[in-house]
Amino acid sequence: MTPTEIKAVLGQLGGGANKSLGQHFLIDKTTLASIVEEAEIESGDRVLEVGPGLGVLTAPLIAAGAEVLAIERDRRFIGYLENKFPEHLSISQGDAARLDWDSIIGEGEWKFVSNLPYSITSLAIRKALYGKNPPTNLVVLIQREVAERIVSRNKKQSLLSLMVAYASHETKIIRRVAPGAFFPPPKVESAVLRVLSMNIEERLAIWGIDPEHIMALAKKGFAHPRKLLASNLGIKGEQLEALGISAKIRAEDLSPDQWRDLTLALKQAEK
Repeated sequence: MTPTEIKAVLGQLGGGANKSLGQHFLIDKTTLASIVEEAEIESGDRVLEVGPGLGVLTAPLIAAGAEVLAIERDRRFIGYLENKFPEHLSISQGDAARLDWDSIIGEGEWKFVSNLPYSITSLAIRKALYGKNPPTNLVVLIQREVAERIVSRNKKQSLLSLMVAYASHETKIIRRVAPGAFFPPPKVESAVLRVLSMNIEERLAIWGIDPEHIMALAKKGFAHPRKLLASNLGIKGEQLEALGISAKIRAEDLSPDQWRDLTLALKQAEK
């Protein structure tokens, strides 16, 4: 859709883009094609799309053969989407941050493909990767800075990068997307992120522990980012040094493997 077409439809629906919901409609055809290509859609694939809006991404997903399960908060768009896509689209109206995704997705393989509102990026990725039935593939358009944090381009870890690392075989930024690729344009650059997810059994086999236990410890470690890790965790520096970790280290400097080793060591010490 062009900006003119988007303006016309929004006018018919009674208003413009809702800034509070982070509505920025993707108008760049190259980026749309890239998202669908990276999602590797095959006929009959179930795809969850959060925030379909006017169906700009929904249309090529369905054209590629997807059965789209959509979550849309803005009531204005429900009837419009149902009329535009009478088949291959099922819509759940509500706040994606509050809805039970497991009940929407159910059993069977699925993929998560969305142009995500910036405000729910971390929560949406967590709900996808850490639900009862994780997706086989995740391709999302998000803020570039957040995407780079997830793939740890700066070598510093965050709770978000750890969360994704423990649930994925691979994370990759596919392309950067300029503000002009959207209408209305956001104030920051975006990026297409692809995550090849692990299933729950793979996570336990690879990490040797439920990643939720590691993340629980990491949350304590990141509670006060400027403080030393030992201080945040309430442990002695010697316990870190026994694992080959500096007593002066901060939470952001530990790798996913080191967080796993530390979690296992502290659990063993509790016995």
